Amino acid sequence: MSSVLCLGLVPLANEFVPPEMAPSPSYPLHVLHCDDCALAQLARSLSPEQLFVEYAYFSSAAAPVLEHGRRLRAFVEQELAPERGGLVVEIGSNDGYLLRSYAADGYQVLGVDPAKNVTAQARANGVRTLDAFFTRELAAEMRRSYGPASLIHANNVIAHTPDVINVLSGLQLMLADGGGAAVIEVPYLRDLVERGLFDTIYHEHVFYYSFTALHRLLKAAGLTAVHVEQNAFHGGSLRVVARADPHAISPSVDQLLREEAVVGITDVSFYADFARKVEDFLAASRKELHAIAAAGHSLAGIGAPAKAAVMMSATDAPLKYISDSTPYKQGKCLPGTSVPVVAPDRLSTAPPDYCVIFPWNYADAIIEANDEYLRGGGVFIKPVDFRLEYISTRTAAVPTRRLS
Repeated sequence: MSSVLCLGLVPLANEFVPPEMAPSPSYPLHVLHCDDCALAQLARSLSPEQLFVEYAYFSSAAAPVLEHGRRLRAFVEQELAPERGGLVVEIGSNDGYLLRSYAADGYQVLGVDPAKNVTAQARANGVRTLDAFFTRELAAEMRRSYGPASLIHANNVIAHTPDVINVLSGLQLMLADGGGAAVIEVPYLRDLVERGLFDTIYHEHVFYYSFTALHRLLKAAGLTAVHVEQNAFHGGSLRVVARADPHAISPSVDQLLREEAVVGITDVSFYADFARKVEDFLAASRKELHAIAAAGHSLAGIGAPAKAAVMMSATDAPLKYISDSTPYKQGKCLPGTSVPVVAPDRLSTAPPDYCVIFPWNYADAIIEANDEYLRGGGVFIKPVDFRLEYISTRTAAVPTRRLS
């Protein structure tokens, strides 16, 4: 194993606690590269039961997630055309936002998710959901009870899974001899490294996938990657279609494998200078954000995703508050801090001089929805691509500053 990046002690990204409680504890966060299998992974993973039985993330609360779901459905209908009435399964189905659309179109649906607070919401929305971690053993029970799946979605969940071969083998079992397909989406390692997306590294993400590494794991589980494409979701993701039964393989598979071989993504040299760039960016960001407050300007944040916990752990920015649209997070503190999470209207009722957009992957939608804040003289700060980007309507434009 070779070291890729050590972020030190970082709180669990979704452990929001009330202000009267002590801040949540922190744990080591260190990414390694396996020199044998080329899989980037955490040096230490925590128990899934500690991370996922209660969860602060509700998919339906984020408009860009819903839009991505609509585009994903369009892809499925155009490229895979599953038989109407067939069984559609989603692993890590959250509040059922995606399966609801399938149910409305006449498919049988079944969600699987261990977070009981979000699965309760899914069932309230009419989505049949199992409160469980998906495993090969559970897949066998599901197959006996419901038959083979026509389609399985695994969106941004494979990275969360310590025993990934067991989970992929469960997908294979649900698909075998049924002609169905699994559509798997994972954040893309190449984008993480080249764009400096260090804040997508947190304890819930055990693995960080290149297509080469994922292709090997699928093969080990009895699945074949038959198509792959990239999209911009979460700053850069892979969408892989996998099957258990014989099927033609798209040229996209060999093409991306060759591209990754050219850039050397399986070798630790691929990460050269990545840690230094991240460390320099965080040191400069900490200095600049504290300088804003020291100059008498107020500073707040918008959006309290996992990215916010990682960024704040490194910079300790002096924020007045973080506004977020998820009711579950409101009235609590950002993990590891005493910064209160408040409702979105706070940006209008108590606008800060500067506001950090922590979910930078949703920045366009956030800026559009908060145009009044900009027109009132506010300045958004977007931390991505190794820089702080300042967004303002002021006559004297605030410059974008690269900090690496």
